[in-house]
Amino acid sequence: MPLGSFGQRVQRYTQAADRVTLTLADGQLVLRPLAENAIRVQFTKDAQPKLPELVLTSPAMVPAFRVTETSAAVQLATKQVKVLVDKATGTLRYADNTGRMFLQEQPTTRLRAAEPVLGEACVVAEQQFQTAPDELLLGLGQFQDGHFNLRGITRQLTQVNTQTALPFIYSSKGYGLLWHQYGLTDFNPADSPIPLEKQALAVTQAGQAVDATTATGTQKVAQDQATYTGTFTLPAAGEYSLMLDLGAMGNRHYLAIDGVACLDHSNFWLPPTASAKVTLAAGPHRIQVVCKANNTPHVTYKRVDGLTTFRSPNAQLLDYVVFYGPQADAVIQTYRNLSGQVPLLPQWAYGFWQCRERYTSSAHLQETVQEFRRRNIPMDVIVQDWQYWGKYGWGVMQFDEAKYPDPAALMQNLHAQHARFNISVWENLNKESAIGKSHVANNFYIPNSPWLDLTNPAARTAHWAAMNQHLFRYGVDSWWLDATEPENDALHGKKLFAGPGDFYRLTYPLFVNQAVYEGQRQTTADKRVCILTRSAFLGQQRYGTINWSGDIGGTWDSFKRQIPAGLNFTITGQPYWTTDIGGFFRPGAGQYTDPQYNELLMRWYQWGTFTPIFRVHGYQTETEPWKNGPVVEANIRQLLDVRYRLLPYLYSEAWQVHQHGSTLMRPLVMDFPADTTAAHQAYEYTFGPAFLVAPVIKPGVTAWPVYLPKAAGWYNFWTGQRHAGGQTVTAPAPAATTPVFVKAGAIVPLGKRLQYTGQKTADTLEIRVYAGADGRFALYEDEGDSYRYEQGQHTLITFAWDEKRQTLTIGPRQGTYPGALPRRVFNLVWPSEATGLGAAFGKPQKQVVYTGKRLTIKR
Repeated sequence: MPLGSFGQRVQRYTQAADRVTLTLADGQLVLRPLAENAIRVQFTKDAQPKLPELVLTSPAMVPAFRVTETSAAVQLATKQVKVLVDKATGTLRYADNTGRMFLQEQPTTRLRAAEPVLGEACVVAEQQFQTAPDELLLGLGQFQDGHFNLRGITRQLTQVNTQTALPFIYSSKGYGLLWHQYGLTDFNPADSPIPLEKQALAVTQAGQAVDATTATGTQKVAQDQATYTGTFTLPAAGEYSLMLDLGAMGNRHYLAIDGVACLDHSNFWLPPTASAKVTLAAGPHRIQVVCKANNTPHVTYKRVDGLTTFRSPNAQLLDYVVFYGPQADAVIQTYRNLSGQVPLLPQWAYGFWQCRERYTSSAHLQETVQEFRRRNIPMDVIVQDWQYWGKYGWGVMQFDEAKYPDPAALMQNLHAQHARFNISVWENLNKESAIGKSHVANNFYIPNSPWLDLTNPAARTAHWAAMNQHLFRYGVDSWWLDATEPENDALHGKKLFAGPGDFYRLTYPLFVNQAVYEGQRQTTADKRVCILTRSAFLGQQRYGTINWSGDIGGTWDSFKRQIPAGLNFTITGQPYWTTDIGGFFRPGAGQYTDPQYNELLMRWYQWGTFTPIFRVHGYQTETEPWKNGPVVEANIRQLLDVRYRLLPYLYSEAWQVHQHGSTLMRPLVMDFPADTTAAHQAYEYTFGPAFLVAPVIKPGVTAWPVYLPKAAGWYNFWTGQRHAGGQTVTAPAPAATTPVFVKAGAIVPLGKRLQYTGQKTADTLEIRVYAGADGRFALYEDEGDSYRYEQGQHTLITFAWDEKRQTLTIGPRQGTYPGALPRRVFNLVWPSEATGLGAAFGKPQKQVVYTGKRLTIKR
């Protein structure tokens, strides 16, 4: 195809203080440097529409940039990146400051006409980018399809239970790409359909109706499944991406080609879409689909072509941002600088969260906390799931006095037992309740929908006011914002305060969390906002949120899928993520004594110990540790002990997340980009800078292969045994622990054994120095709650290990806060096989008294 045939030949350009505007034959291209390593690209047919800025909300100084022109291109250059616009095609190429190209557009039609949406102009926005064969692409949020490397994978970005759509990718080439659209987006769309025919014996598996959570409460949901078949013919052999679209949530993703399954996943709830990448021969092929009987499946395919495509069918312009690192942390830090930094969660949030579906009364909650304390099982948060509202009707944020007679006394009791209280809040509350009637009178509901229109600032204010009056004022500590998608895609075809819902289909969770975060912060600065929520959108990290992976199944397959799901979520800049340990949908009553399920539960707990937020949950299940017998209880207690000893490390890393754009749960490409083997590990990750975590994801094993990335060395966290990096080792994986290693050069502070955060003063810490490389660590401390840390009320103590001199230097204490300890004891340990984690706390190799002044200790 001849150059310029896309109608995007550059005709002229103009430069302003914050942008370069290029006039093309078919529209206007605007380049805006947002930071020295971030460029925003916008393309419109006509004048640029005035749209709300929901993501890039933090004001930033425009960096210095220079525009130059040659016969072939117009170039915009900042200190770190260069963007070249091809004059013939209007396409863009991105290079670092040495001229090395890291990203290039593929010539395409950026905008296509589309039918208006509720009377407002609409276009299809699409851009393709060339992708190298060896390129690793991560991100897009949390999906249940099991894919890690997204190169060539087809996905539909929708918000739905267990699936969170975040249109942001990170490449092993060192760049990030934020597709700045608020509506439905297709990633590598597969456009070739395969006709399907429902089989005459439609129901292949007649399952009884089961209880399941729905937007209107517990309902019986039929589990019958149906079979569809079809044929298709490929003109050439190659790698193909297939998309299964059920049309609505289902319970089975099964797709087989020529009798070989390439998708096979079951759960009570599954997202409408799932995809597979397969290698197929030229010629005819048979396809079989099994899905929920009332689904309407469609299958499409495309050949994997070395391109990465974003397409938004309900858009008003093309808009994306390119970030360049080349380190992943630099990409994420810049993204957060522009979209909002991550606030510190309260210190107790990094402890253990006890949750189940559900506690049924004040007495039930209080007695459960008492039992945790009686059994010496550490715990910080007790969670009240739904239906506490009773007589007030679905979703109403009021305690039914029949079961919760005195909410203030309940909070006082839980706090006296040193537990924090988290409660579920929904946005589809009963319109016949007093609160609901007030919202109806003010037109705060989405028309013809049970969901509040929280794109309306007045509705957000009213929503928080109700939460404050009926919950927060009693002493509620934390929020569980459930079903923030909202369920069943209630925005489609609806008119919102912000505009047509189709333009905002991914953004609802952002508005929900904004309402609560801003409302609580305006109410008090003494209690940090802490929100557990089921969905997310770009920029949501600024609202003190934790995401969890929704109503997943309690199976080994589901467990395994959570690891790439979490890693692809956290690489998008959202650092706090967790799962329902043990799965939400679990086996029946026999689970408590079933050795197979107990093994899965233990492996899940072992992994959960090394995730950003440590939380158990389960549907119609008693999730308390002792319910599964004394062996499981003892093992959980041991893991919780490890988690609580790690709190000084975790809280210090949380400060790095807040202050320096760091990430706790890190795909290995973030720390080992040059180690290709490490970067492609889908089931290993680093947990902060020190730990390598390799969860056991199969039953019946006592040893586990672990790839140790290229580094000076790695220590087995449990045994102290040291290994060289750049190799796969067979790690011990006894029933009680999962493989965890610590990098040579790491410095890890361990605290006292606790039953809850703050139980004991941190006057004595164990400082573990993993020799073999130079290392640094900054110990961060503050009050543990309140926002006074934002005014500088906190301390930092730096530790530096000099491998050559074999000395540890403890720097002078920086800063102070009320309650800061003037005197500390640091017990120093250099781990080895003689000093694995099993070594008794308080038996150091050296001990120093620290009073805030610099110390240097020779090993």
